[in-house]
Amino acid sequence: THTHTSMDVQRKQIDPLDERLLSQAALNSANDILLSLCVRFSPTFVAVERRDVRLDECLDSLLAKLDDASDGAVQAENRLETGTDPDDTSSLSALAERHRLRRRTLLQHGSLLELLELPALMDACLRAGLYDEALAVAAFGNTLERRHSVQRPHQHRGKTSENDAEEEREGGEEVILSVVSSLRSRENDLRHHLLSRLRGSISMPHCLEIVTALRRLNGVELERKRAGMTLRHSSAPTELGKEMRVRRIGTMKEKEMDLEQAHSAMEMRLMVDFFEARDSWLRDSSSTSLNSVPLESTERGRNASSDERGSGQDSELLLNTIDRIRTRTFEVATQFLAIFCGASSSQTQSSSQGQPFTLLSMWLSRRVQCFLSSLESQLVDVDNAASLRDVLDATNFFASSMGRVGADFQCLLPPIFEDCLVKIVLKRWSDGVNSLEVTLKVCREAGLAGPLFSTATTSEVRNGEVRAQSGSDGDEAIQGKSSDTGTPSPPRKLLASPPLARFINAFLDGLNEARRCLLPGSSETLRRASFEVFTQVDTILQANERVVLAPGLRGEAVKLRDAAARMRRDYASCAQPYLKKAVEISFGSFDRLEEERRMEEERLTEAREKREQSRRVKQEAEEASKKAAMEAEKQEVASRLKHLAGPKLPDENLSEENQMKEVEEELDLTVSPGGDASAG
Repeated sequence: THTHTSMDVQRKQIDPLDERLLSQAALNSANDILLSLCVRFSPTFVAVERRDVRLDECLDSLLAKLDDASDGAVQAENRLETGTDPDDTSSLSALAERHRLRRRTLLQHGSLLELLELPALMDACLRAGLYDEALAVAAFGNTLERRHSVQRPHQHRGKTSENDAEEEREGGEEVILSVVSSLRSRENDLRHHLLSRLRGSISMPHCLEIVTALRRLNGVELERKRAGMTLRHSSAPTELGKEMRVRRIGTMKEKEMDLEQAHSAMEMRLMVDFFEARDSWLRDSSSTSLNSVPLESTERGRNASSDERGSGQDSELLLNTIDRIRTRTFEVATQFLAIFCGASSSQTQSSSQGQPFTLLSMWLSRRVQCFLSSLESQLVDVDNAASLRDVLDATNFFASSMGRVGADFQCLLPPIFEDCLVKIVLKRWSDGVNSLEVTLKVCREAGLAGPLFSTATTSEVRNGEVRAQSGSDGDEAIQGKSSDTGTPSPPRKLLASPPLARFINAFLDGLNEARRCLLPGSSETLRRASFEVFTQVDTILQANERVVLAPGLRGEAVKLRDAAARMRRDYASCAQPYLKKAVEISFGSFDRLEEERRMEEERLTEAREKREQSRRVKQEAEEASKKAAMEAEKQEVASRLKHLAGPKLPDENLSEENQMKEVEEELDLTVSPGGDASAG
């Protein structure tokens, strides 16, 4: 502003017509303006100058460095153009090859991703149950391994100078090997998964599908072995002589035989795995059935007593277990026959063709033994013959059903059930014997005879005793003959002895249990046991009578002695023969009973003859004694008559017989018809 004002002042002072002055004034004004601008922008000018100086310095250093690197650039240019060093990875050809491989790798990016995702794909197929797809992936893994194993020696011989490419190939082979290794581990997982499926309840189609998948898995493994053998033979030198080629052909035949043996071993292992898996299922089902109680049996058992309910539940649970084991064992055997034996029958004849049947026979034998051992342990809880009969029927049906697969084990059942039946019957008998012994002991110690008598049937018992005493031997024979074909009625006279009657009831209860499930082999054992029981009861009664006859017995000693003697007499004469007869009738031994009856009749006839003979001998002896008494009496009377009449000479002409007749006539005159002698 000050500058413009001074210029206006000068213009006013100068003459407007003088152009020099005007120009001079304008020049001076421009100089002033320039000076003011320079002063105003002096910092900028200083900064530009400084940058200019710095730029010059940088350019100088850059030129110096370029001069230094010119030698290295010439050498690099020479190397890129020539590439004479084969170990140098920075040559143009090596870089171009590397770039080409990387570009090819980039173009195969999708395929490589699919290749790396093969293990995950096999896992997904395994979880989804797509066994065919999983096996296809496993077979593709074998193909990958075989391709890269075959290409590896050719690739190494093709471009030995390209170390970078070889490293890339080696890295790729490592990736392939890692993928193949992952696939093989997934193959093991697939095998375990399939075997775990066999440990459950599966139908025949599913079982066939699983076994087919396992066979295909064995085929994948066998193909891998065959590929390895082929690769070893293909990598061998081809310049062989005739002898070496023959040896090689023999080796190939041996390898083929090894493959056949490997296939047979795989098939055998598959059958063993099948049986092991199904065995696990059978064991689980058996343990589950033992812990489960049917609802129907629980509902029915609510109205029964606790003992009957427990026994019924145990027997029904045992029947359910037998039925479940029967169905599942037959199911497993049928599956094995349909899958393995059916396939082997359609194949060619080989030495290993009978292996499935051998394995099936061994497995069935083991399963039958396991079942019988478990059955024998569970039969301990069965305490009545009706439940034992039901179990026997179910087990016989099981054994006959297994006969359709060649495993009929009915011949193994009688010893088990006979022992159980004998235990049930002997328990009833032992309870009766123990009850009798305890009752007698308690009565002896307490000195009471009341429990040993029955007052309600005293008159009936007495009448029975009278009838028994008045009955003839013929009546006994008729009664025995009429009761041979049926169950004899218990003797009513035994009601007078309640302990003995209770023992007979317990013994008959045991016989009734035996008749519900009578087995041929148990009759002789029970017959011997019955004789032992009879001997034991007789010993108890003898010991009781011996104890009560001892002095110092307190309480009702007379009645106790009378009861002991009567019980022993009734047991020996009535109870024991009746029980023996009941034993034979229960076992159906009518021939033996008829023989015993015949022997008894012979014994009775012989005894009757002996009694008749003894009666005749006794009668003859009585007659002889009477006759001797009469002779003695006659002689005494004769002597008395002679004494009264005096001596009389006998006639010599008469014989002794005539003399005796005369004496008898004289005696007849002196003896009355009633047999009393007259006074004379």
